[in-house]
Parts: sequence; structure tokens; C-alpha cells
Amino acid sequence: MRESLFLKPVFHEKIWGGRHLATDFGYQIPEGTIGECWAISGHPHGPNIITNGQYKGQLLPKVYQQHPELFGNPSSSVFPLLTKILDANASLSIQVHPNDAYAEKHEHELGKTECWYVIHAEPGAYLTYGHTAKTRAELIKMIDNHQWAKLFSKTLSMCQVELSML
Repeated sequence: MRESLFLKPVFHEKIWGGRHLATDFGYQIPEGTIGECWAISGHPHGPNIITNGQYKGQLLPKVYQQHPELFGNPSSSVFPLLTKILDANASLSIQVHPNDAYAEKHEHELGKTECWYVIHAEPGAYLTYGHTAKTRAELIKMIDNHQWAKLFSKTLSMCQVELSML
């Protein structure tokens, strides 16, 4: 049986972040409003470093590429997973989640499918997703006119320990 790989998390400051990753989860985080802990990442903006075993000190994506047998011999040479722990103390930034084909063509990256597991949510917390614009022109008009409530009208109520596939 192979030894599990332990990873050094990567932290990212966000305007909506906070300090709960330290106070509630015991992470030693940098100063500032830390919004994201990248717990499993091969992404170029924050790849994990392996902290144990024969690969200690090496970047996760490098080990993934050089030793695909450790990961079940996947067909992709790009590590496909980014697992985050978020500390959202305010509304999150608007995000775009392209599919693989669009992301590859325009960003030279994988697409972004998300699944959220909510560990804690304050009463009244919700997730806004999608938009109501039917055309590009309508989208631009709603943005220019700051019609946020009309544009982003789809919401999911969040409660503690909930799984939502987006």
C-alpha cells in the first residue's frame, strides 16, 4: 500500500475573506482577509507542495505528471482538481464558470465545474447563480444600468452542512 500524500495548503487573500480559517480550523494563515485555502491544487496560481514521504518538497502537479501511476494513470497530463475551503464574510466576487471547450480555447485551462459543501452558514445566507439575460446586449445593458437584482435572480438558500452541485 502506498503512503498518502500530505499537502501544504495555499492561502489567498480576498476582499470578502476573514480569519475563520485560523480561528475555527487551526490553519496558520498569513495576515489579512484570507478568503481561500487551496487544500488540493495543481493550479499554476497556487500549486500545493507535498509535505511527506519520498516526494516531500515537490510540487503536486510535477509529481502528477512524472508519476501518473500514483493517481490511477489518468489520461490528462494536467492535474484536474482544485479543492478550496472558503471563509466568506461578505458577498463573493462574481465568477464565470466556463466549460472545458471554452476554457481551453480562450484561457488554455480546464473548465470550472463546482460542488459546494457548506460547513457553516449564517441565517439567511444564500448563493446566487446564473443570470437572466437572454442576449449579450441585454447582459451588457443590465450591467451598465446596475440592474443586479434583475440580472441575478436565481438563488439557493444555504444551510449548515449542505451539498450543492452547480
